[in-house]
Amino acid sequence: MASDQADTCRMERLEAVADLVDYAGRLPASTVIVPGGDRVEDLRLVESARDHGIIDRIILVGRQDRIDRAVKEVGIHIDAKNIVAADGDEAIAAATVEHLRAGGIDIALKGDISTPILNRAMIKLAVRKTVSLVTVFDAAPIGGGRPMAMTDAGVTTVCTLERMADLVRNAVDVAHVVMGLERPRVAILSANEKQIASLPSTEIGAKLTRMEWPDAVVYGPLSFDLATDLGSVSVKGMPGSAAAEVAGRADVLVCPGIDAANILYKVVTAMVKYGQASMAGITVGFPVPYIILSRADALQVRLESIALCSIYAQRTGKEQRSTTTRSS
Repeated sequence: MASDQADTCRMERLEAVADLVDYAGRLPASTVIVPGGDRVEDLRLVESARDHGIIDRIILVGRQDRIDRAVKEVGIHIDAKNIVAADGDEAIAAATVEHLRAGGIDIALKGDISTPILNRAMIKLAVRKTVSLVTVFDAAPIGGGRPMAMTDAGVTTVCTLERMADLVRNAVDVAHVVMGLERPRVAILSANEKQIASLPSTEIGAKLTRMEWPDAVVYGPLSFDLATDLGSVSVKGMPGSAAAEVAGRADVLVCPGIDAANILYKVVTAMVKYGQASMAGITVGFPVPYIILSRADALQVRLESIALCSIYAQRTGKEQRSTTTRSS
């Protein structure tokens, strides 16, 4: 029955980010590990995900006394075998990596631990050359409110042509697996749709357009309005078939650098606070989806991020999670 439900869900195209919670609840439940698992808000989050059928097993790694206090305050049940005692961020990160290597875990959720310390430990597990954050969002003023993906607002700081190509591949993977898009339209964003020698992102966009993309339609450079707004396209016009297919209808927005991506991300975050948008994030490139949440993120963003990662984990299956990891 679970397999039948998964096959049915896989065929559906994502119509709204809010649907992620329902989709994830119809798939097999996931196991999540929380390094630094002593924050009350994280425990409430994973308990909510458990209530929705998204998660069934929670592994907490961290200081035993703090975890015990948080578990008691929230009033949830965590089996003693699922609490891994570790003292200090380095030890917590090392224990987390050890458990991920052992397998049986679907999602890693960063808790109360230094992000750089955890990331340094996690990178030893990377199964792709480039690890990147993909954010799935919908926003009423953007693209008619349909779900889109953007990258990379939080991980990749050096955007060479090779890295940008990897960002496209990672985002297209999420679009296939989670958004149900067989051939997503990918816009390589810049400040102008024409190649300008003094603006390197326009030249990178053009080079990416010329590469072979069997499972996506990629075009760049495109300004944000020409990527998302058919009205702007009708006014300005776009030459060429690839441009015509992507312009105004992009499913994936690949920003020229972390500055632009982070600004766009924060704009959507502001819309979320006013009920004009929804969003969820997944870091791809590890054996399991990795979630780095801000404590300032709305509860719904946090829950939808777990749902997004659970869908990705369950649909990619155990084969990806057992891939031989990079040696330290």
